[in-house]
Amino acid sequence: MLSVVITLSWALPAALAADFTVTTPGGQFAFNINGVNSPSLTLVRGKTYTFDVKTSSNHPFRVNSAGVVNNNLTSGTLTYTVPTTGANFTYDCTVHGASMQGSIRTVAPPPLPTIRILNISVGTNIFLRSTGTNNSTVMPEYKTNLMSTNWFALTVQTKRYTDGTNDTICGLPQGAGDSLFIRIKSPQN
Repeated sequence: MLSVVITLSWALPAALAADFTVTTPGGQFAFNINGVNSPSLTLVRGKTYTFDVKTSSNHPFRVNSAGVVNNNLTSGTLTYTVPTTGANFTYDCTVHGASMQGSIRTVAPPPLPTIRILNISVGTNIFLRSTGTNNSTVMPEYKTNLMSTNWFALTVQTKRYTDGTNDTICGLPQGAGDSLFIRIKSPQN
């Protein structure tokens, strides 16, 4: 007889590319960020952003806030984890200060989606029914030994969304033996 233990956890997806590209075309006295000169940026508190900086040598880009890695640069990647306080900040040119400055408005993070597990059944496959939206995702993982720290993704064979319900069907792992421990993760979309 196969025994199954289920745990739930939530994870955030990893960032892939720079969120912002910062330039000073022709050495202009404004930072061009994602194609807009000196825009006001609205950033989510607690989130980490990356800035791909390629400015002229006399316009080093600086974010005036805690949480910055690789500040005051003309070429490279600046990483900024927005403080969780409700404060607002600025970015500017290290050389020209307020004459070449923009604002950073911070906002609270959106609430995590509410996903409820409605049903899970184990037979020839693992069937998982959960609430959510048409773009919410659950990622079932398994391990066969609680002493191990490694979890492995279950192969999702089918996912479908109908009227507020997500059905996820996974294959059973080969060679799982008599015990299978399952956890269900959901990344923030």
